[in-house]
Amino acid sequence: MDTKSIILKTALELYNTQGVHAVTSRHIAAEMGISAGNLHYHFKQTDEIIKTLYEQLATSFDTIISGMESQESVQLETLFESTVRSFELVYKYRFIFLHFVEISMRIPSIRKDYYALTQRRTKEFLSIFEQLKTAGIFRKDLPDNLWESLVQQIFIVGDFWLSNNELTVRLKGSNAVKHYSQLFIRMFYPYLTPAALENIPV
Repeated sequence: MDTKSIILKTALELYNTQGVHAVTSRHIAAEMGISAGNLHYHFKQTDEIIKTLYEQLATSFDTIISGMESQESVQLETLFESTVRSFELVYKYRFIFLHFVEISMRIPSIRKDYYALTQRRTKEFLSIFEQLKTAGIFRKDLPDNLWESLVQQIFIVGDFWLSNNELTVRLKGSNAVKHYSQLFIRMFYPYLTPAALENIPV
């Protein structure tokens, strides 16, 4: 692993355990056992590290969504598996979601990118919903605005479940991912056809 990758890996670990307030480039360099000058050769400012980690996160999400869209017929199992993978990804980069408002104010380009991303994701989710309708998994008798509301719910729960976890049950690792991904999946139950409901546990 090259120095730049190690910097990002170390920064992610420190941000996740200590938060963005407490971690500076000097803390990251000290954790790695390198000079601050060496770190600044790769990243001139701490915000560049945060922006790069955010970009890694967004790219990983793209891979999950693209995997669903590329399938000829999206199945319910695919939706559930992608949900778990997404929640694992959120937990991996949890500092971003726990400090997202602060980060977006501190780094305006992230705020701009996130807005553009939600616009693109909205179209992608609606397209996936159409595939699920065609497959007989999602209902066809619901108005369009209900599906648009579901997308908003996905963003709210998917992006901010970590805050709820920190303030309430405080689960860690796989336990947190399992608990909240199951809650998330249950949002889809009212949208499933009777046939689809017969094949999944309540």
